[in-house]
Parts: sequence; structure tokens; C-alpha cells
Amino acid sequence: MIAALTLFPLVAFAIAAIPRKRSLRLAARAAFSVAIVAATFALAPRLDALSAIFACTVSLLMTLVVLFAGGLFPSPSREHRPPWSRPAAFFLLVGGFWSSMLFAVTATTFVGLWAGITATTLATTFLVAHLGGRTALEAAWKYLILCSFGIAVALIGAFMLARAAGDAGIFTADRFSWSVLALHGARLNTPLARTGLLLMLVGFATKAGLVPMHAWLPDAHAKAPAPVSAMLSGLLVSCAFYAIVRVQGVTLHTDAAPLFEHVLRDGGALSLVLGAALMLAQRDIKRLLSYSTIEHAGIVAIALSLATPLGYFVALYHLIDHAFVKSLAFLSVGAVQHEQGSTSMGHIRGLRHRPSGIALLFAAIGLGGLPPGGLFISELLLIVALVSGAHYVLAVVAALALLVGFAALLRFAIESAAGTPVAAVAHPGPRALLGFSGFALWCVGAGAIALAIFPFLPQAMRLLELSRTLAAGG
Repeated sequence: MIAALTLFPLVAFAIAAIPRKRSLRLAARAAFSVAIVAATFALAPRLDALSAIFACTVSLLMTLVVLFAGGLFPSPSREHRPPWSRPAAFFLLVGGFWSSMLFAVTATTFVGLWAGITATTLATTFLVAHLGGRTALEAAWKYLILCSFGIAVALIGAFMLARAAGDAGIFTADRFSWSVLALHGARLNTPLARTGLLLMLVGFATKAGLVPMHAWLPDAHAKAPAPVSAMLSGLLVSCAFYAIVRVQGVTLHTDAAPLFEHVLRDGGALSLVLGAALMLAQRDIKRLLSYSTIEHAGIVAIALSLATPLGYFVALYHLIDHAFVKSLAFLSVGAVQHEQGSTSMGHIRGLRHRPSGIALLFAAIGLGGLPPGGLFISELLLIVALVSGAHYVLAVVAALALLVGFAALLRFAIESAAGTPVAAVAHPGPRALLGFSGFALWCVGAGAIALAIFPFLPQAMRLLELSRTLAAGG
């Protein structure tokens, strides 16, 4: 059943491409997407808690992104129409990306996890280059080369870890299973195992956009269509951190844990500081949001490096909340770009006068960590966790970097909210189709608001229990 679930999106979107009428294709994709969400939630009890959380988040957000893209399809210019720019090819690639993420987060071995992450790279390369043109193709090539290098490093690390497991007497069938490797972690205290674990961290950190392996992220997010940017920033980065959590689960049972956490903490701190600093220099809203993703990836990495129940709670809660808020931000940018014809911060004005602009302002304020948003809660808990762990210098650095990132987003919000909106430069399109985009946009926003109050609900105890299990190496 789990295997069928992972194939469901790809097969469903291939079937949805058959009807000739656009309205039928849109209805089929919407119906299939809802069915995939229902199937994911129905099969969630068969997965472990971590896999279930990520699988449900992936399917829910992908459904909303598909609805948005169906109503506001990102059309390339007439001068640049690559063969994969047709709607049928676009949504087939989206289905492949969806299946790849589900395959990654439901796998039980490092081989399956690596295969799923690799497949996401293949699918999203063409999505990044969807609009065509020199800059989009250049961004896609950079994304493909750097991420391929990262996943190749992760594969080498997985084989080195498997070889170390073989030397420790672990059966061949279990050498890639993280549950078995964690159970026999004491036998993996060898240089080969330590090197393999660190290589896997570096490889998956490349997909997560951590500094210094982040060079692909700003260009790919900025040049891709808004729905693709939402998928990359909201979900792909989250799946990469899922992989890091699985690797760390094995590392906690070995003597490589202190070095692993040190590397993760340093990479997170660099990402947080550099991402926040570069946000100040951006004059394009999509690049601003891209560097914001690097900043938030740093927050998650620092939280994971603590390897405490509070640290894991902050990391998981921040990942889920960031996925919704950042998806809302990029989808809102897509709607604003459709209305005003630009993503330049110097040309976007009067956002407070239009629903899409209000959604973008709400997302910007949420990403800045303004209370009572969910990201404010996770960032506050991160500072508390750092102070309680006696990481005083890192706590001060993190607080200052968060203030810088907040200042960059606040500047954008103030500048773009004022003034008169630019007259619409794009064809408005059928009202029914644009209604799909508006519905999806506000559903993502509702999810972001719901997650802001999640820590105060009784259900938060389940996430805390999972965090305790992860901190114990479970």
C-alpha cells in the first residue's frame, strides 16, 4: 500500500493529462490531488511518526500548489518555449516530484531515501527551467550540477557506512536500514563509519541549502515559476532535513555524534548569519525570499545540532510552519507578479489594496518572526534552548541575525504596502480558474495561522513525544 501511495501522484497526473478540455484536466488534477491527500492520511498510521508528519505535510501542500498552478499557470514567454513548458509536461513533472518526495519520506533505508531525493532533483530541474531563457536554464544547470554533486557525496557516505556495518558483522540486508544501524551503533565506532556519516550530512545539507553548499538555491528559487519556488523552498528543503534527521538518528549511537553536531551547528550558524545579511542587499522579492530560506535552514540546523527534546521540537515545528508560510509567500508573489508584471521591490506598490498583496504582506511578517506567528514561537524557543544549553555566544549571534532578517522583510513590507497598485499588465484570465488560485492561496494562509497556535494545543504533546524519541536516538 505504501508503494502504491508513492506512485499515485505520478500515475494520477499522467491520467489527468489525457482529456482534451482544459476544464476537465483541471478538475481531474484537483480530484486526484484530494484523493492523494486522503490516501496519505489514511496510510499515516502505518508509518512511523516522523514519516507520517512529513508525508501528510507534503501531500497537503502539494495539493494546494497544484490548485494554484492550475488557476494561474506559469506561461513562458513566446521567445522561449522549451519542450517541457506545456501544461501536460509541467504537471507530469509536478506529479513526479510529488511521488519522489513521498518515496523519500516513507522509505526505511538509506538507499530508498537517497533514491527519492535523487528523483526530486531530476524532476525539479526541468521545473526550474520551465520559463526558458538563458537565466532560467543557467539556474537549472547550476541546480542540477550542485545538487547532483551533493547526492553523489551522500551516496558515497551511505556505501562507506554500509561497509563499516559489514565489518561489524551486520547482515547484508540490514546494512542500509537506519533502525538496525542505530541498534548496533556501538559497533560503528570506526573511522570509516564516521566518515560515511559526515559525508551523508554534507550531501543532504547541499539539498537543504546550508552554507557553503547553498549557491544553487537563490538562482533556482528566483528564476523558477512561483508554484515551483513554493515547492522547492517549502517542501524540498524540508525533505532534505528529514534525511539529515535520519542520518543523525544513527550518529547519536556512535562516537561521531559530537563532531556531527559541531558541523551541523557551524553550518547552521553560517547559514543564519549569511542568509540574513544578504537579505538586506536584495531588490527582488523572490531573491529576498530565497535568502530567507537559507536563513531558516540555518535555524533548523542549529536546533538539530542541540540533539535535545526541545531542539528537535523546535526543528520539526519550524520546518512544518516554514513550509506553509514560505509557500504562502511564493504563491502570493506569483499572484502579485501576474497583476503588476514584476517581482522588483522598486515596482511593487499598494499591496495593502489587493487580496494577493495582503497575503504577501502577511507572509513577509510571518517570515520575519513577528509575534504571534508560529515562526516567532519557534525562534523564541530556539534562543531558550541555546541559553539552557549554555551556548550563550551562539544565542546572541542568532538573535542579532534574526533581527537583521526581520529588518529586511520589514523594509519590503513598508515600501510595498504604500502607494498605488500598478495597473494589471497581464490578461486576467477566466474568473473560475483564478478562483482556484485564490482558494489555494487562502487555504495555505489558513494553515499557517492554524500552525501558529499549534504549540498551545494538546496535540503538540505528540510532537514533543516524537522529539524525545529522536533525542534518545529512537
